Amino acid sequence: MNDRSRGGVLLVPNAASNVDPNRERRDYALDGDSPLVGLIDNDWYPPYMPDRSHYHNCLELGVCVTGQGRVELGRRTLDFGPGTVVAAGKGLHHCQENTGWPTTHWQYVLIDEEALLREAPARHRPALRRLVDTMRREGLYYDAGEESGDLRVVIQSIFRVYEHRGEAARMELEAMTLVLACIMARSVSPALTREAAPVAAPCRPIEPALQYVSENYAQEVRVEALAASCAMSPSYFRKVFLRIMNMTPLEYVNRYRINRAANLMQSTDAPIYQIAAATGFPSPATFNRNFRRYTGKSPAQWRRSAHI
Repeated sequence: MNDRSRGGVLLVPNAASNVDPNRERRDYALDGDSPLVGLIDNDWYPPYMPDRSHYHNCLELGVCVTGQGRVELGRRTLDFGPGTVVAAGKGLHHCQENTGWPTTHWQYVLIDEEALLREAPARHRPALRRLVDTMRREGLYYDAGEESGDLRVVIQSIFRVYEHRGEAARMELEAMTLVLACIMARSVSPALTREAAPVAAPCRPIEPALQYVSENYAQEVRVEALAASCAMSPSYFRKVFLRIMNMTPLEYVNRYRINRAANLMQSTDAPIYQIAAATGFPSPATFNRNFRRYTGKSPAQWRRSAHI
């Protein structure tokens, strides 16, 4: 893993898609020495900001610990919940939509596919090549049943070993990475049949207001402007919003800003005071107070724990 980054994970910023300008390319730093690029242990707090369709320069293997929602994996739309395992190969477009109100917690293992093929025993490479091709073309999806159980056990073991012994356990971590690949290789065909029906986008009377927040959260957001976007009076809008979202409009704006700030802290090295200003908070003190209120941690504490 790359020692220059937090927990071996370094996201290369501002990478644009060469395939589609409406989709993001999110590259990780690959050192070429190990199949295991890094580990990410991340929480998302409601209300959840939209995830943009994106792809990586390596395999992203994730297990959902808590929460629920939908994931777009290539051309498929699938439901996820606790225990779901999703693998998106290099170059495969994907994105995630969290739903409901519990915190959504994912653990990710990032794998350099070329290094995996190069380091694996020669007799295993044909099966692993078929696996890599499948993950790049369609991805892999495992529900919370028995077929994902072995993967979850190994992923949990990887995180536990790294937490206690860090880089000193490199040999064990790389061996477990190969075990993960072998488990996926043996179940490629059945995994591809575990599709859920496409889910229609929700239609809500306050959808224009939610869109307004996503586009203007970095500026002052007034209830009057949100109400006008939905063609409602402010008083009626507040009642409708509270009934649908179970929170006030301004509470939603604060939560959205905190989510956006958490994403920036996880994916960039920007100073916290800059992130606070970029997400609409008038001062670092206001940002720190709100961040601790919603996450239970200070921004600095959360940033340290967001990457193992």
